[in-house]
Amino acid sequence: MWPFIKRPSRPAAQPNALPPELDLAGARRALVIAPHPDDETLGCGGTLARLAPTCDIHVVLVTNGDGGGGLPAETSAIRKQEMAAAVRTLGIASEVLHLDEPDGRFDDTRAFREALAAIVQRLQPDWVFLPWLEDSHPDHSRISRASSQVLRRSGVDRVLYYETWNPVPATHVVDITPVLETKKAAVLCHATALKYGNYLDAMLGLNAYRALYLPPGERRWAEAYAVTGARDNRFL
Repeated sequence: MWPFIKRPSRPAAQPNALPPELDLAGARRALVIAPHPDDETLGCGGTLARLAPTCDIHVVLVTNGDGGGGLPAETSAIRKQEMAAAVRTLGIASEVLHLDEPDGRFDDTRAFREALAAIVQRLQPDWVFLPWLEDSHPDHSRISRASSQVLRRSGVDRVLYYETWNPVPATHVVDITPVLETKKAAVLCHATALKYGNYLDAMLGLNAYRALYLPPGERRWAEAYAVTGARDNRFL
């Protein structure tokens, strides 16, 4: 098993090498693309909490979060409030941006691409976090693919695909142990989502599993990413 094997020194791009820890020092301005309220926390909340003291972070919520129409009428407003609380808990000072696309029925339209392109042009992020391209949730995969196409025509340096419903082909990991309690507190802000799924335990399990990529030692937690360039995106 990996914890008992000397970590290889060769680059992670070569076969059978463990994903290295992501150097967070290069991030100056980050944009997080979240299909639904809670994706920003479940997928990359620990990394955002670590970045928050030194990085200008903005979060865009793509859908209205109403559950696709099967939940009470006030659900969208409530979930947006919960997301705002979660983002503040992670240490992010900026207000969440809303595109209000239909939850569960996202369609890749010219209007969406233009709206996202305008946000990217205004904020000029060097890092962009977004869900994995092959995520099993249709909104996640469609939003990810459309966003990735927009970013190919931007000045963004890095695209970081995070994982929620499906694991990514990890190229890098981030040790989130120092901010685990912060991430847990942010997850708990999403009370509506927690009524319908045990997302807290699922997140802890995934982050404990990803910590196997870290050097052996005390019990830790990690987030994994598939990292690539925006213009030369090797995952598209």
